[in-house]
Amino acid sequence: MAEAVRLVIWDLDETFWRGALTEGGVAYRTDTHDIVVELAARGVMSTICSKNDFEPVKAMLVEKRIWDYFIFPSIDWTPKGPRIKRLIETVQLRPESVMLIDDNHLNLEEAKFFAPGLRVAPETVIPTILADPLFKGKDDRALSRLKQYKVLEARKADEECLRETTGGGNIDFLRASDIQVRIDNDVEANLDRAIELINRTNQLNFIKRRLPENIDEARERLRREISHFTTQAGLVEVSDKYGDYGYCGYFQLTTRRDVTQLSQFCFSCRILGMGVEAWVFQRLGKPTLQIRGEVLSDPTSHGCVDWIRLVSGQTASSGDSAGAEEPILSFVAARGGCNLWPLAHYFRLSSSRVVAEFNTIRDGKLISLDHSLCLRHAILGVTEEQLAAVAPLGYIADDFHTEYFDYSGDQPLWIFSNWIDVGMRVFRHHRTGITIPCVAPRSEEQAVAHQGLETYLEAEFSPFVYDETEFKKTLTLVFSKIPRKGLMFVLLSLESEGRPNRRRQERNRWCAEAAAAHPNVRLLRMADFIDDEAEILNTNRTHYDRKVYYRLYLHVMALAAADLAEQRPRSAG
Repeated sequence: MAEAVRLVIWDLDETFWRGALTEGGVAYRTDTHDIVVELAARGVMSTICSKNDFEPVKAMLVEKRIWDYFIFPSIDWTPKGPRIKRLIETVQLRPESVMLIDDNHLNLEEAKFFAPGLRVAPETVIPTILADPLFKGKDDRALSRLKQYKVLEARKADEECLRETTGGGNIDFLRASDIQVRIDNDVEANLDRAIELINRTNQLNFIKRRLPENIDEARERLRREISHFTTQAGLVEVSDKYGDYGYCGYFQLTTRRDVTQLSQFCFSCRILGMGVEAWVFQRLGKPTLQIRGEVLSDPTSHGCVDWIRLVSGQTASSGDSAGAEEPILSFVAARGGCNLWPLAHYFRLSSSRVVAEFNTIRDGKLISLDHSLCLRHAILGVTEEQLAAVAPLGYIADDFHTEYFDYSGDQPLWIFSNWIDVGMRVFRHHRTGITIPCVAPRSEEQAVAHQGLETYLEAEFSPFVYDETEFKKTLTLVFSKIPRKGLMFVLLSLESEGRPNRRRQERNRWCAEAAAAHPNVRLLRMADFIDDEAEILNTNRTHYDRKVYYRLYLHVMALAAADLAEQRPRSAG
């Protein structure tokens, strides 16, 4: 199927108007005027490539109130072919999505020579343009696309001026541009824009995994893909001192067993050369990215991008005080089960440093770092003899080392989730006395996967009851490590699985009682962030739709802003 036209290059003499301007007068065509205006309302841009004197042309088009509808006009007496090639590169489009309209056959052939793939047509095509499906575009009566190209036009002009007057390099210009990026994780509210970026970008679409062309099917598939808690997604909004470029990028990544891989990573060419795609890749922690097809940059091999600033708020526009707001947190530490992966992702996009410590699988064994006992051992330390005792269970020395409390800055924040304390069995070593959580084999299949484990447990360990006293002892130790200027959020699990879960209720009550003596410890009920039963993804009600974690993140950030940035008195919450 032919690619839709996104840019029309207009010749002027005997094309946009009748006659030649330099030969003493022209007959202005209102039909071409109206076509340019209507194309802009469809999001299809217009530019000029004409052999003429610049100032008289500009004066006439300003008088006709059409000048501002053209982007990057090229008006001089040099050959058109090289100019059209540069123009297409500047506008950052594929020649296949550009059409040149010119009454001179030689100009059309010259343009095709310098820009292979370019569409060309004589002036006789003009009456058919608005009815041609290739020029259908999409509704843009607000002229947002035109405004964004005008921003790019001003930016390119300053870039060229800097090079000509000071000899400054591109990085110097980028630093002076005050480029700002905002990550919008509320993809569901802007689903169609995400779909458009996935399906319509090419040169900066690094994975090229398209969605169905049918918009309803595309929406359904994307909603389904981003709903799971292991998948994170965000729209990338870009602005600089010249203006707002809007949503220019989209990423989607999945984390499974400590491996994070991008499944969508695409950007509009309007931000080509700004380093945005490399900055986002680095901000995401350089996840696995398998580049497919031809692209115009390689974010995986780009040097450090330090000229872009992350902002928060409703818009990234530099003129908006909310958008210019810096991240409020200098340090965030999250420790828990895989249910905390989404929160760690969001905090990485809005905080200076994030420490994330989760449970893991090693050699087929579950290593329950999310159990509060493991954090207790990491704080107090274990002996070499104790480490040797738990090594056959899969534990290593690094499991008893933590950076959880290695905070910096004036606004540290902690997230703690120890839901596994409810269901995980604990064992005590006969000789060293170390108590450790362990998944003891409960079925023949598990016994095969953990050969020798059950025998070792029976010979060296005894079941240990991790009761209220021990539980509160651990939490008191953890809470006491939080400085007065810091804030800790403890996640309370859902207490019902169709019927009340006594052990979860008990654990939540113990958490509340242990936290009562620590005013900088807050309790958060997961039930408060679930809007619908469909957002609960598993039968034991511990994993949720991505939106649940995003609501939780926004809530924590709001409380952190109030309690830490403003230093308000803390109250139970």
